[in-house]
Amino acid sequence: MKIFLGSGFYFLLFILITFSVSLTKAQSAFVPLGTDSYHNLDRLEIKSGSFLTNIHTSVKPYRRDEIIKSVHQFDTIYPAVHFTRTDGKILEFLDSDNSEWIDSDTINSNHPIYYFYRTKADFYSVKSEDFMMRMNPVLQFGIGADTFTNDGSRFINTRGVEARGWVSQKIAFYIYIGENQARYTKYVQNYTNKKGAVPGEGYFKNFKGTGVDFITTRGYIDFTAAKHINITFGRDKNFFGNGYRSLQLSDFSEDYLFLRLKTKIWKLEYTNVFADLTSDFLRGGDQLLPKKYAAFHHLSLNCTKFLNAGLFEGVVFHRKDMFEFQYLIPLIFYRGIEQGLGSPDNAFIGADVKINFLRAFSVYGQVMIDDMNIAALRDGTGYWGNKLGSQIGLKYVDAFTVENLNLQFEGNFVRPYTYTHYDSVSNYTHYNQPLAHPLGANFSEGIIIARYQPAGNFWITAKWFDIMIGQDSLRGVSPNITSTNFGSDIEQQATEPTVNSLYGNKIAQGVTTHLTIGELTFTYMLRHNLFLDAGLTYREAFSKVSRYNEGVFYWYGSLRLNIPSKQMEF
Repeated sequence: MKIFLGSGFYFLLFILITFSVSLTKAQSAFVPLGTDSYHNLDRLEIKSGSFLTNIHTSVKPYRRDEIIKSVHQFDTIYPAVHFTRTDGKILEFLDSDNSEWIDSDTINSNHPIYYFYRTKADFYSVKSEDFMMRMNPVLQFGIGADTFTNDGSRFINTRGVEARGWVSQKIAFYIYIGENQARYTKYVQNYTNKKGAVPGEGYFKNFKGTGVDFITTRGYIDFTAAKHINITFGRDKNFFGNGYRSLQLSDFSEDYLFLRLKTKIWKLEYTNVFADLTSDFLRGGDQLLPKKYAAFHHLSLNCTKFLNAGLFEGVVFHRKDMFEFQYLIPLIFYRGIEQGLGSPDNAFIGADVKINFLRAFSVYGQVMIDDMNIAALRDGTGYWGNKLGSQIGLKYVDAFTVENLNLQFEGNFVRPYTYTHYDSVSNYTHYNQPLAHPLGANFSEGIIIARYQPAGNFWITAKWFDIMIGQDSLRGVSPNITSTNFGSDIEQQATEPTVNSLYGNKIAQGVTTHLTIGELTFTYMLRHNLFLDAGLTYREAFSKVSRYNEGVFYWYGSLRLNIPSKQMEF
């Protein structure tokens, strides 16, 4: 019975839904998060003056069939909008990348190798009325060096395979398996050792001293249960928001088991995500890691052809060997349920907005509310229980009339103790990593991103991060002080007796640390989804406590196939 009430309940719920509905011929795999398709679709949407067809960009990932519908939308307005030659190459790339939804010879390869690469994008492909599959190898070989340390070269070595397809045009599937060895820069090594997890990944084994060896696996099945309801069940990530970061739900932590229901009708998209997460743990030998659960709702409305607004709510909770059944209700206010249960859980609400204008700009923002005392907020007393986060951003395409130059400016601000809870289990983490922003809480962040793509297969990306964060520990300042909770580490228990101060709290309190990160990357696409990268990364942290000071200057080169570029920007 415990198995039924625990994680197995997700599978049972999925089976019940599967056999209680009449499946229609509408399903699709999703484009993996982190790929260039998301940036390119943002650019094309802004220039077109109209939102993407059937896609609400505040919820990711996107379905491949809906991407093709958007591409066709762009094709119809192509003469009326000043799309550049590079934009045309982007549209061709999107067609090839989602070839199962294209009935045209343009997706076929001019130089197939026997039964392989018969399409431009796929190593092996097959398509009939009852079965479709696209299979591709996943490879990355990268090497670099950190000029400030002498503990060996930096490298990443990934080999794997991914496959997607459908059965009887009713059930779609996706699977990814990758085996990795890597030696990251020193600050990533320190993070891995502290958290017991590789950032963005999970379990690892030590490899050649300071390296890591880990396996990445993700997969899901997807189907349409009714005309307007799509259901996905599997292990992957989700992302809520239009920014580079998300303060609601990001793709930073490890993959997790989830059941996602997405309902689209009229100008509305309503997303439910029910997730099975890993609670805080200490790394050790073979063991069953502790569990916790989460449920999220996101409602998105295209108010006009240029204005989108959304509402978010979520709750993180734990029960012994069971899911809280009340949180499975798809249309309900989680905070009301949580209070009715005695307020044992960690509930959140939020909102987001996006405005596209002048076919060149997009303004977006997010608000995340963990807890809020309106009277204390109005008085400006710095009450610790006002746990809030906010984001504001701007995207500017073909900036200053320079074709194919895109700029993005973003600010993120999270007050101390946001995402924490009165116990160390229901905090907003999974596998010891934040579910939202990588820095946790108690920080302000400014981001500038410039991307210049003079040709369809070549682009230059520059990123600059200016961050102020308050460190929690004061060890080294005084022999009588070992640790103080200033609200940065969201895994710490946060109650009135444990916080540093009830009032007077402000962003970056504690050991104020100035963190600067700069990146410059050159990318050349040799053929479809085969990339050659070269780049430089500069990272420096400075505070009055010397043990928080560190500097990194890192260069690297990489060859990758069917895998997004991944940087450790925290």
